[in-house]
Amino acid sequence: MRKNIKKFAGIVLCIGMFTGCAQTPDSSLVKPKGSKAVDAYTEADDVSGSKGEASESKNDDGSESKTTIRNLIDAPQNYKSHVEDDSAKLVVNTDASVEIPEVEKISAISVTAAEVTQELLDRITNAFFSEAKLYTLDSYYVKTKDEIKKTLDELKEDVANGNLDPYNYGTDDDGNYVYDIYEDIETWEQEYETAPEKKTLTEAKPVAGNYFSCIAQMSDDSQYYYMISSDGSDTLSVKIKKAANKGGEKIPEDAMWCDYGYSEEEEKPTEESIGLSLDEAKKLVKEKVEKMGITDLQFSNWNYAVCKSFEGDNSSGNFGNGYRIDYARTINGVPVTQTIADGGALEDMDSTMETWSYESLCFYVDKDGIESMTYSNPYTIGNIKTENLNLLSFSEIMKIYEKMMVVTNADNMQYENSRVYNIDRIVLGYARIYEPSTDAHTGILIPVWDFFGSMTSESEYNGETESNTSKDPNESFLTINAVDGSIIDRNLGY
Repeated sequence: MRKNIKKFAGIVLCIGMFTGCAQTPDSSLVKPKGSKAVDAYTEADDVSGSKGEASESKNDDGSESKTTIRNLIDAPQNYKSHVEDDSAKLVVNTDASVEIPEVEKISAISVTAAEVTQELLDRITNAFFSEAKLYTLDSYYVKTKDEIKKTLDELKEDVANGNLDPYNYGTDDDGNYVYDIYEDIETWEQEYETAPEKKTLTEAKPVAGNYFSCIAQMSDDSQYYYMISSDGSDTLSVKIKKAANKGGEKIPEDAMWCDYGYSEEEEKPTEESIGLSLDEAKKLVKEKVEKMGITDLQFSNWNYAVCKSFEGDNSSGNFGNGYRIDYARTINGVPVTQTIADGGALEDMDSTMETWSYESLCFYVDKDGIESMTYSNPYTIGNIKTENLNLLSFSEIMKIYEKMMVVTNADNMQYENSRVYNIDRIVLGYARIYEPSTDAHTGILIPVWDFFGSMTSESEYNGETESNTSKDPNESFLTINAVDGSIIDRNLGY
């Protein structure tokens, strides 16, 4: 079906809208964060007789066993609990595996934003597009007079036939068409006056420090959007997304890849429906990461993925199945825990503060190969601030968790009939925190606890009960500083 494309709107990726939260509504948990918090951290071995001191033990065969973090904080392999608020409308069911790195200590480590060099950009470009032609978007998507005339003829024919909503955008609450065909005709007539007779493609290449966007034309006639920017909360943002398959078959402009679980309506993908095994997908990504020369990130996790498109009838349809594959850092055996939050949100919409999003490297892969890649905000690892952190015991963390799941949801329960959490993973790993008001591009890696699972809520709207389910495997419903028990807002990054 023909489509009215005026402007390239950027790479469409499946992202969430994140806003800042108020401070923790419990004074005992409002504590210094960022570097101010680290100044108060103590070495585990500095506390006489503390749980942080290493202890000697023997295995059954008489060999010495290592005292791991799990032993030191007395954490089980699995944890179960049930918590309700006073109204019993909020329920938190926990039946979770407890994932803890097999290490003897965890450090606090400084990090800074890595320098964006021309060498890095050249490696990325060569890894994906060594044999491609890179054309500027302006030159590639410019409409010729003949193309505009064809669109105008079709729109005017729609008007003559009484079809004032050719793209099925529907009407607003007042019954007016969302799409104004007369305004669109007028716009195209204005563009026709300055449109070229034919396209003149302009080649380009990314240059460090400059915004860059292009279409990469491959030898098999497939095409990719390729964009590089350093803007807002991103010190570097590289986005690559397939625009056309082999032979030049266009992919809907609004097609977006999302993790399976993002919507309740999806049928779970399988290797058979994808047409590619997970091992094959991981191999493709590993080869690409090696070509990019990114040696400090490793495979961290994966999920099934689906590609959605609204083109045609304005209703979401499955456009394909695949895998999401993520890479992250592991430092001295402790991985950086990944969540759906990007870490660069503002506390309020009026804030002018400079912010900094988390480091990330993400791929979407299907039977045809890598469909999408994003690489953002690489870190430079700095000095160790505290070598062997004194961590709160697991039981202390669970008391904070069970209390704060109720406290942080109190506002929601004023508007909802019920809200039920089912937590199935409790994870100890690194998170980067920082103080954007002091230094927007310097932070600290500290150990935190994240709580993953699903949430279902019910509320009334116009006399009808509506149900909403969130089951993204990477959504952390609460993040607790493992050292001092303070609550960290994943969206804000502190």
